[in-house]
Amino acid sequence: MEYSGEIPVKSGLDNVRGFLSRIENITPCLPGIYDFEIEGNEIKCKLKLDISAAGISAMNTVTGKMTFTYLPGDEDLNIQGTGRIAGSKVKFSIEIAYTVDNGNTVLHWKSSFDFGLIVKIMGKNKVDEISKQNIERTVKCISDKLN
Repeated sequence: MEYSGEIPVKSGLDNVRGFLSRIENITPCLPGIYDFEIEGNEIKCKLKLDISAAGISAMNTVTGKMTFTYLPGDEDLNIQGTGRIAGSKVKFSIEIAYTVDNGNTVLHWKSSFDFGLIVKIMGKNKVDEISKQNIERTVKCISDKLN
């Protein structure tokens, strides 16, 4: 599954670079993460995701463990992750490129997720809805911190 979008922010390009270069600034925006360790550009964490939007009465959350590699650059940020959620192998990548348009900084983001067996268990439409909700929360959090 792939998603993309743009976020205009009020912060200047140098402030955006500075903010996104520090992994500690982003971790509060990543949904469901707790009990995390940061070692250099890597995060090892546990997570508990709200999946109530899937409408499965017996399951409102799923838990897992993930490892993220966080690679900030002058013009972009790349995050790669792998782990297991609800017993299923999960992989993802997120890229955020920063540009200036008419004096405003714009974050151009795209993400790719491979949810493995979770898609077969829950169904593509439900996983897609849950993913969109979590992405929207993350994007809003980052945008709020930069505005």
